[in-house]
Amino acid sequence: MTEGSSAANLEMAIVLPLGVIAHQLMRIEADLRLLNMKALDFANAREEGRHTGSIRERLDNINEVLDSIKGLVSDIEADIQSRSRGSNGQSHPDRDD
Repeated sequence: MTEGSSAANLEMAIVLPLGVIAHQLMRIEADLRLLNMKALDFANAREEGRHTGSIRERLDNINEVLDSIKGLVSDIEADIQSRSRGSNGQSHPDRDD
């Protein structure tokens, strides 16, 4: 495989999807900011009552997913750094190969 096609494959396989995911996460962040403002309004009006349990459950689920996402992002970063070090001829002190 040529260097040009390898770079194009990398772009299509990793760079572009990461851009899409970053954009989706920014939209999710904006949605969460809006929900936070609404939650504050309801809390100030003392209207949360019977839905508090289901809200907490959903927030717990979101936090679990965010933790998983953070782990996956860290794994991707580590893999990319490992590959770039390996391609530069540097050793991998933490690997057994």
